[in-house]
Amino acid sequence: MNFDALLKVGESLAKEYIVKPENTADFIGNKGVTTLSTPSMIGFMEDTATHVVIDYMPENYRPVGTKINVEHINPTPVNMNVTIKATLIAIEGSKLRYNVEAFNEEYKIGFGIYEQHVINLGDFLSKN
Repeated sequence: MNFDALLKVGESLAKEYIVKPENTADFIGNKGVTTLSTPSMIGFMEDTATHVVIDYMPENYRPVGTKINVEHINPTPVNMNVTIKATLIAIEGSKLRYNVEAFNEEYKIGFGIYEQHVINLGDFLSKN
């Protein structure tokens, strides 16, 4: 399938999230670190990137995460807003690459590159 015809390099989206107690490092076992965990920040990045392209996917096709290289550079406390910006920067066959950035209400908290591959959902699930 030709995803170049369906998607556009440069498309971007910004989404807001609120840091909840279950998004903290403390919640996942790093006791006392009651700020946004790196896995939660990555989850926010994945969700935002998916929403850049999901409405353009043909039926039974979905983008799935395959590679991420990010830096988490500043803490964010519970109840603070986080804005994630994802920009599609490359389409290589079924591989999609995004620039991702995370900001809290005061400063940049993370950035990096995220990759997805577009899969046929039926084929993918039949491999289980």
